[in-house]
Amino acid sequence: MGPQRSDAPATRSSDAPGAPLAVSQPGPLSWPDLRAALTQGSPAPHIAEELPRHELDAIPGVTRLQAQLLANRGVRGREAAQSFLHADWRAKQPPLPGQQAAVERLRAALAGGERIIVYGDHDCDGMTSCALLLLALRALDANAAPYVPLREDDGRGLNELAVRTLAAKGARLIVTTDCGSANVTEVALARSLGVDVIITDHHPILGETPRDCVIVNPRLAEQPGLSGDLAGAGVAFRLAEALLREMTPARADAVSEELLDLVAIGTIGDIAPMTRENWALTRAGLERIRTGARPGLRALLALANVTPGALSERDVTFVIAPRLNAAARLGQPLIAVDVLLASDHAEAQRLAARLDALNQERQRITEEIVSQAQQQVETQRAATGALGPLVSVIGAGWPLGMLGLVASRLAEQYQRPAVVISEDGGEARGSARAPDGVNLGETLAERAEVFRRFGGHARAAGFTIASAEVADLLAYLRQRLGEQRPERTPEGVRSGAIEVDCRLPLNRLLPRIYREQQALGPFGPGYPEPIYLCQSARILSCWRSGAEGRNLRLRVRDATGEGVFFWSRRGDLCESIRARLGQLPTLDLIYSLDAYTRASGELDLLPRILALRLLSDE
Repeated sequence: MGPQRSDAPATRSSDAPGAPLAVSQPGPLSWPDLRAALTQGSPAPHIAEELPRHELDAIPGVTRLQAQLLANRGVRGREAAQSFLHADWRAKQPPLPGQQAAVERLRAALAGGERIIVYGDHDCDGMTSCALLLLALRALDANAAPYVPLREDDGRGLNELAVRTLAAKGARLIVTTDCGSANVTEVALARSLGVDVIITDHHPILGETPRDCVIVNPRLAEQPGLSGDLAGAGVAFRLAEALLREMTPARADAVSEELLDLVAIGTIGDIAPMTRENWALTRAGLERIRTGARPGLRALLALANVTPGALSERDVTFVIAPRLNAAARLGQPLIAVDVLLASDHAEAQRLAARLDALNQERQRITEEIVSQAQQQVETQRAATGALGPLVSVIGAGWPLGMLGLVASRLAEQYQRPAVVISEDGGEARGSARAPDGVNLGETLAERAEVFRRFGGHARAAGFTIASAEVADLLAYLRQRLGEQRPERTPEGVRSGAIEVDCRLPLNRLLPRIYREQQALGPFGPGYPEPIYLCQSARILSCWRSGAEGRNLRLRVRDATGEGVFFWSRRGDLCESIRARLGQLPTLDLIYSLDAYTRASGELDLLPRILALRLLSDE
């Protein structure tokens, strides 16, 4: 990708071996404890079957490595590879359910000069959806304005107070983005107040849908196609694209192309599957940012020291999306929409600075709650002697915007579904996250009657419930989730093998290899980032890196050469490894390949350790 990062040796003197760090220095671990720490969560690698030479060489313009990576992702052979790599972002599928009816209602609103409110959800997907649809409408001279609800006050989706307020201020059409498919009562209220509603959403339909409105949601298709995996931003974009083609066909492609960056951010931010359609949209959107980033994005990237021209999906995940989300998490969602809409560079820089400050505050609060949550889990473990199929924590007045982040951290740490609940008086709000193999949305839907509100995906869900019902809900979730994952593994250990694309020894860690990999991007769910294997390596030295020395750098040697690897959040192992250098057994490194750009413009590779396997127990 090529950005300069806060933990890159080009920008941090603390990355130099032996540099002093203001971190605690605990005594070295015993060998059994160090061995356990090194291999925690490390399944055996399963290396993909190598293609025969004639297949590796059969695709013009595709290298052998690229042919292998594509085949490992189900894109095998010349015709399939060329079709995939040349996929166009323009709509090729049939119209989405409700799309044409929505276009007709929007045309009427434009003709009549009606006040249109684009009502976005308060996450990255919802806010980018809101911004892109608003920009499309403004390109058609619409009387349109954005609205994003507050997490603490309004919850997700439409809410009655917002509907009444917007109607009183003259709204005659509300268009939701990334929400609304479950807002039966709120849509009925809007209609009683003379306000029409168009819902654009992509969430699964878990119950009754609103009536007397237009719903654009690929999940409603009788025969769902590839578009069923669109993020909210993708759904909003397909509506905008169709409207532009009807209203201004000569400019439709040009205006639509200007919105692709927002589709890419929303799709990546929502962790949508990288199906062919999402891949084509996201690929074109990332290229849009690289070649002509809008002022707000350029300002955000500058604050993070990321060069737009070298941007990849990882930068969206770790730089752009967290900053946009921070605004909503801390009660100021419209700042995120405004920074995306900004056309003035000075205003964009001012808004970006506010987002960056909010993100730093979000990080601080998240770490505080994670610490409290971990203490609760450890107390539960001490009381019962083991963890069950679910980890759950409850806090009084925890900020609602942080619950999902904390749940994700717990689910990753303990390799179990995690529920994080904030209680305030007689009401409790919760967020749940889960690894593969669990469907949270369907699990909650089975007990729909106990919730005041709920919704979500297979791996992420949220709900509002009476505090008195929390204990029964958690008991139900433990029982039901245990049934969904009967073959649980111990904490920190992932089940099954980790899929490795190919062996890649140290002498092949070259900028050319990284560029070949990135040419196939963007990567994401269903089209994962490549994973490589370095075999029979020895650790030569190590040092801490990054803020407070949280990360670890390992200099290693295999039979072909030497290289430096990055291991996120494992800086605490540094002193223990140093104490045993020369005694440690050989190991296999399972890793992904990243890169950063030095101030000189030189590209440096950054292999990121995903797992280690000790080859002997010397």
